[in-house]
Amino acid sequence: MLSKAEGNLKGQVAVVTGGSSGIGRATCLALARSGASVVVVGRTDSRVQEVVGQVRQLGAESCALGLALDVRQERDMEEMACQTLARFHRIDILIACAGIGKGDTERLLPYAVAAMPIGEWEEVVGTNLKGVFLSNRAVLPSMIRQRGGTIINISSARGGRFGSPYASAYCASKFGVIGLSESLAEEVREFGIKVHVVLPDVTDTPIWGKGPGPERFGKSLSPSCVADLIIYLLCQPDDVVVPNPLITSAENSFWFRGRG
Repeated sequence: MLSKAEGNLKGQVAVVTGGSSGIGRATCLALARSGASVVVVGRTDSRVQEVVGQVRQLGAESCALGLALDVRQERDMEEMACQTLARFHRIDILIACAGIGKGDTERLLPYAVAAMPIGEWEEVVGTNLKGVFLSNRAVLPSMIRQRGGTIINISSARGGRFGSPYASAYCASKFGVIGLSESLAEEVREFGIKVHVVLPDVTDTPIWGKGPGPERFGKSLSPSCVADLIIYLLCQPDDVVVPNPLITSAENSFWFRGRG
């Protein structure tokens, strides 16, 4: 899939939140291979700069910018847009990949709703949903002025469509990303802006942290597979939209049959 898209994004400026690991990192590299200038956004500067270095190794040394910012903070997302515009003078693409499965804790067992601390809820929903809202809102003024752009928000094939016990905050946030994306798409269509939401099935990323991991959900996707789908969506003609594409391994496809 990527080979068909290679080079098609030359001249485009792409911002990727959660760009320092997982799907975000794979997407940054795929964008660079496709000719885009890449802005890598993540919370840890050393990890952000590592990905910037990898982007530059692909031949985009003058077309990479790393920003250590937090998607949960309104000022940080405004700064993201300002620094991108100062460097590149436009924003054509936002890929909102930043996400977590649980709060920053060593606890291995998930919380039931009845026992969930408010801090756990706020951290998960704040990153996965508020962070998507703030990053989307930050780039919209530039895209509206340009009368064009593409936003791709990352939800979840399972957590965004089916409620699961002991995953209420994650499911609520990923359901919310779909609703937010669909609402925004209707609002900005008149400005030539497309909004997609991608639903990856279980993917081999650090979001799983410690514990049993994704093996109980079947075969994991590689982050590069999801990145290839993102590039495919970005390279579609302006008058083509692919509604809420779901990507899973062939081995796991049975799980979604007949589930609406």
